[in-house]
Amino acid sequence: MPQMKRRATAFLMLIISAIFLLTSALILLMPRPAWPAERPSQQSYTCEDVRRIIAEKGKLAAIAFAVEQGLSIRQVYLIRRTCKV
Repeated sequence: MPQMKRRATAFLMLIISAIFLLTSALILLMPRPAWPAERPSQQSYTCEDVRRIIAEKGKLAAIAFAVEQGLSIRQVYLIRRTCKV
């Protein structure tokens, strides 16, 4: 009977190591996230530009314009906080 116990233990260790190796291989073969080759260049706006756009269009239309230009809401918030508008 001790021989059966050794075989079962060896088989269990073989199964555990196979699962570990398979999991490691799957992690290594996972595809990398896709990113654009070049990031789009962002236009830099000065505070005078921001004030002029707000004066021409109003606050809500200026925010909509900024979002259309590719700025996120957080970036708009940071610009408004920096320029105090």
